[in-house]
Amino acid sequence: MPGKTEVKALFFDMDGVLVDVSRSYRRAIEETVEQFTGRRLPSSTIQRYKNIGGFNDDWKLTHAIITDTGMNVPLSRVVDAFQKRYRGDEWNGFIAEEPALIQTATLNRLHANGRAMGVVTGRPEAEAKWTVNRFDWKKYFPLIVAKEKQEKRFKPDPFPLQRALAMLHAAGRAVHPEMAVYVGDSVDDMTCARKAGVRAIGFIPPYIENKEEMASLLHERGADVVIDDMEALPDLVDQ
Repeated sequence: MPGKTEVKALFFDMDGVLVDVSRSYRRAIEETVEQFTGRRLPSSTIQRYKNIGGFNDDWKLTHAIITDTGMNVPLSRVVDAFQKRYRGDEWNGFIAEEPALIQTATLNRLHANGRAMGVVTGRPEAEAKWTVNRFDWKKYFPLIVAKEKQEKRFKPDPFPLQRALAMLHAAGRAVHPEMAVYVGDSVDDMTCARKAGVRAIGFIPPYIENKEEMASLLHERGADVVIDDMEALPDLVDQ
């Protein structure tokens, strides 16, 4: 990142950054909404809610969409229906079909110089760790700040990234926020990074239809750089 200090810590969101969730989380949202409302949800609706901000939690997003149609359904029922689809029985749901959005060779390049790396995600910890293990990414991401470690202060609150930096400090790897970068795909990710004093790289996953509009929105919310190819990341952070 030109003109900036060295990147000593690199944090990633998981959904839409490390893994393609277009046919997993987003499919679970669509099918759960249809179950309770009887209406098929256009995929553009999900992105519209996410672009507003404040909908980082897909369970709450699903519940909000259902509620906004005039249906009164308890959140707990929505979560149960969602998880039956997404996690399934014995991890055989949509989660098992998620493709990676980053190549192992790219992770090797990012990891080669010894910089700290981690995942900061709104996923439940069990699902985040299962995915990391599924792709054999544990050596790249020893640090995971998932939902349970965020003390109910979820993105766009800066706490998740502040917690990640605090965990590095406790492990003897103190990193100043200006030397850390967060890679995310949403306006909440960019806002979280900006409030935490961490540099932000916006990523546009392949399933986003209007890439120019999304890039503009990510820049507006604080992205220093926006990319649509994770293979460009090593050259970018090593500048």
